[in-house]
Amino acid sequence: MIRSLFVSDILPRRPAGGAVQRMHVVTGALADLGPVDALYLVPPGTPAPAPDEAGHFVRTGVAAVPPYTGTRAFLEIAARGPSAAYAGHQRRVLAPTALPAWSTETRYDVVWFNRERAWLPLRGRFTGRTVVDVDDFEDVLIRRWVRLGRGVWGAPLTPWQRLQARRSIAWWGRVHRRVARDAAVAVVACAGDAARLGAGRTVVVPNTYPVPAPGPPRADGGATILFQGSFDWAPNADGAAWLTGEVLPLIRDRVPEARVVLAGESTPDVAALAGPHVEVTGAVPSMTPRLRAADLVVVPLRVGSGTRIKILEAFAHGVPVVSTTIGAEGLDAVPGEHLAVADTADGLARHCADLLTDPARRTTMAAAASRLHAGRHLPEHAAGLVRLAARRGAVG
Repeated sequence: MIRSLFVSDILPRRPAGGAVQRMHVVTGALADLGPVDALYLVPPGTPAPAPDEAGHFVRTGVAAVPPYTGTRAFLEIAARGPSAAYAGHQRRVLAPTALPAWSTETRYDVVWFNRERAWLPLRGRFTGRTVVDVDDFEDVLIRRWVRLGRGVWGAPLTPWQRLQARRSIAWWGRVHRRVARDAAVAVVACAGDAARLGAGRTVVVPNTYPVPAPGPPRADGGATILFQGSFDWAPNADGAAWLTGEVLPLIRDRVPEARVVLAGESTPDVAALAGPHVEVTGAVPSMTPRLRAADLVVVPLRVGSGTRIKILEAFAHGVPVVSTTIGAEGLDAVPGEHLAVADTADGLARHCADLLTDPARRTTMAAAASRLHAGRHLPEHAAGLVRLAARRGAVG
């Protein structure tokens, strides 16, 4: 039996986005090995999720992280850069006395940190060997924003912000080297990330999506293009603006009836993209009806890191996918076989138009993608690797 503590700065909200879906797989697999407690880093006043909300937990608790504002924050950010300064703030406010007593008094075999952001302020605070799940590389994300001349929230970079971004990139690189050195086991989402981290004790736990329930036969012959996700995440918002502003007009030159559906949690800026050929749904209780009504899924990401569960979601539902290289990163999908890939507006539009006007190719590509999903990206595949990582962590 392995007793585990799961620590996360992401709450198990529903409907579950990609990060939360990964959390569900991890916590379910840990529960197969023994009792699991959960600790969440949250804003002040946030209640603890119920023990059964994101896994079969024995206990759940929260530790409050107040907003980082004021003169001290300004001076520390100017001196150290935003990422390092905020990590220092977290470390200060998350003193042992700010944690639930049971979390520091219990002897755990494994403490599983959901991302290095949760590990940094709490390293050394618990009894148990450490597993750190680095499924998203912050330095990669910042570097890609800088190439677009923007900050992590999509706003144009000033020269000072560009300097701060470079400092954050360097700092996150040092953090990842520390994870590689100090963690009993480092977990990543793909082989490329394992090479990027360079840790000797690494387990690749791929992102997954379950087999959907059977539904009615898919209609054919439409021209509905779906981009699904949480549009309060800046890379998705950037992709939505690019798709509707530059890519869709080029698609409609060849397929006049083409329309885009942006499905998921929205923002005022994304809601403003709605128009005669663009539907913005806002949050939806389930993405399945939208996927069953889609003729294509497009993932027009110019910024991001990790691997996209939205692509696996499309594969599972039998919807052909057109993506950028960044959107499809980390998956063992072969361009031209499992999905179509391009990194320019012209290229994305050409692939979309070609697939919308070629039902046989859509069917062939979707079938190949479904086989890839079923062979490598089901939750039970990842769960076995989570258990492997936990066992390795527990024995050292």
